[in-house]
Amino acid sequence: MKVVINDKYKNINGLADFLHNLDTRFDQQGDTLHLARNTVKSVVIPELGREVVIKRYKKPLAVQRVVYTFFRRTKAEKAYCNGLKLIELGFDTPTPIAYVEQTHFGLIKYCYFVCEKNSDESLEPLILKDQPLEKDLATSLANLLVDLHSKGILHHDLNGGNILYHQVDGAKFHFSLIDNNRMEFKIRELTLRERLENFCKFSSETIFKQIVGRYAEILGIDSNVAIKEALDVRKKFFEARAKRRAFWAIFKKSKK
Repeated sequence: MKVVINDKYKNINGLADFLHNLDTRFDQQGDTLHLARNTVKSVVIPELGREVVIKRYKKPLAVQRVVYTFFRRTKAEKAYCNGLKLIELGFDTPTPIAYVEQTHFGLIKYCYFVCEKNSDESLEPLILKDQPLEKDLATSLANLLVDLHSKGILHHDLNGGNILYHQVDGAKFHFSLIDNNRMEFKIRELTLRERLENFCKFSSETIFKQIVGRYAEILGIDSNVAIKEALDVRKKFFEARAKRRAFWAIFKKSKK
């Protein structure tokens, strides 16, 4: 069992022992917040004296277990490192506490990401309504994305469920990013296409166009031109994703 703890929490008595037994504790404790490919729970860690969020990533396939053990960082490690990097660059995300990698016969079995709990609302319910966001919220969100992209940050799972928010004062909103394991930090200026592609996972086309339009206005770009190009990028994104899903469906069926 590999356990890596944020320096901020290393001196908390008993925390390391809790994490070294996380495989057992995770199954027995906590309230389930999300159950799909990955499992997310809210768990009280007595040593911290409060609830935290623990995400257990889906058990990798046999080939993936070899890859994650010897060649690539696990999703938990990436979520942990990316979270720290976001905070370093001035963005909000639940503070990473630790990541844990459980092995079996020398290969990765499960990995866990542990972070502070953020009780802000998710944008997902608003996205699902497929109605334009309130103007100030849309402007604040567009400004967040401009700030991210201006610093070379691409969050590759950018959707309403992974953006938490609350109203700060009047027209201002504060955002926190979650599910950060799929991110890139570029050391160059992003192209317009890279920026537009980063919006594609907003499921609501209405909100997609609204945010792209506001984003373009902030950058001083013609919003109609940006929206037209963004819709083309979005169409190609969903077509490519449909093809990938069809391929994997056939592959999985052939394995049975």
